[in-house]
This record gives sequence, C-alpha cells and structure tokens, in this order.
Amino acid sequence: MAHLLVALSSSVGSIPAAAAQQGSSDARVTTRPQIDSAIVEAERIASSPGYSARIRDLKRREIALLQSRLTEGDLKPGDQIILSVQGEKELNDTFTVSAGRYVTLPGVADVSLRGVLRSELADHLAGELRRYLKDPIVHVRTTLRLSVLGMVNKPGFFQMPSEATIGDVIMVAGGPVGGVDPAKTRVQRGGAEIMSPEAFSAALAEGRTVDQTSLQAGDEILVGGSRRPSRGNWPMNVGIPLVTGLVGFIFLIRQVF
Repeated sequence: MAHLLVALSSSVGSIPAAAAQQGSSDARVTTRPQIDSAIVEAERIASSPGYSARIRDLKRREIALLQSRLTEGDLKPGDQIILSVQGEKELNDTFTVSAGRYVTLPGVADVSLRGVLRSELADHLAGELRRYLKDPIVHVRTTLRLSVLGMVNKPGFFQMPSEATIGDVIMVAGGPVGGVDPAKTRVQRGGAEIMSPEAFSAALAEGRTVDQTSLQAGDEILVGGSRRPSRGNWPMNVGIPLVTGLVGFIFLIRQVF
C-alpha cells in the first residue's frame, strides 16, 4: 500500500512541488536537474516488480513525456512570453511563440525556443539580447492555452500563466458544477490520458502548478472525467460570470512586473 501511495502521488509528467522549490529562481517552475531527477525516480518505479502493471505503465509514459520536455523544451506555438527588459521600452511587451517555435522581438533576429525550458527562458533570451545590448536585465513570464472541459460552469479555452496552480485553472473555468468533486479530473493530450484522476487529485492537494505538472498548450483538463456537462447541468446562477471575471482580473494584475 505504501508503494501505491508513493506512485500515485507523482502524476504523469509532473515534478513534486517540494522538489520544485530547490535550485530554481522561481519555485513555481522546474529546472533541468529536477526533471532529470524525476526521470530517475520514474525509471526506478517502472522497473520494480513491487508495483502494479498499471503503475509501471504510467511511469513509462511519464518517462517519455519528461524526456520529450528535455529535448523539445516547454515553449509551444501560441504560448505567450511576457517580457521585461530594463530600459528597453520596445522589449517590454507580450510576444507570441510562432508556429516554428521561435519568437520575434523588435530589432532582434528571430530567437529559436526549441529545447528551452520555462526555467531557462530568461537566461536564454538574455544571451540572445547580449548580441545587441550591453548586460540586459531580463524578466519573463509565460502563459499557455489550455482547455477545461467536463463538469465546470464555463468550459472552454483559457490562456493561463505557467505558474498558476491547476486548481486556479479549474476556477478560471467557473469552478466545478455543484456536487462535482474537482479531484475527479483527468488530463488528455492528443486523445491519450497523461494524468489519471488519482494523480490529478494528488497534484491538486499539493498545489502543483501548470509547469510542475508538465502541462503544455493544447492539453485537455476533463473535470469529472467527462468531456462536457449534460444540458441539465448548465448553471443558472448569474453570479458565476462575476466570479470568473474577478479571477481573470487577478491573473491580469499578476502580469505586471
């Protein structure tokens, strides 16, 4: 039983919140060494006969996702980079990652983002900008587009900060429909499940962020396990838009450096 609880507490493609507090300038995003450590732990579980076939299979999928993250990077087409460069007005703006996975900055050659983690982005951009500026001071934040479907009051697509918790993501979608346990949620990518309800529940309880769960643009968060609520479950409470708007406003305020 202890082995099972340990395995379920590590969601597919995720970095435990405690681990993400070490070795990063922002504890809400994960570093390359932390992902490497997560792969080693997942390999240990995947190769151990002490775990069920289901857990070992989940860990094998986790390894593939984490390895892909290391080689391909975190930034996907449509992601937004909120950039601040001290003393450079034109570079204090929000920029969108292109289909070729590069970002176009004013007066700067296109910057490739392949293989770059979110935790590495500020240093990566600073390195590119040093070709044009002397000792640039760079700050970045990123957002990505996620879909929240199933038993929520406002299903749809949302551009979310990578440091937002997965609980924040559900609340931006209006929160779960009355009586639905938000812990009963799974995550899909390209039609395949990458996070089971048990794993999502553990990540939700630990307050893990979008980055710590290795979510990427296009992932589907299915609250309640289903794709969309039945017609009879659509909310009639006029207060829901106000609450959702307030949550969105809070995230907007957080964008300011």
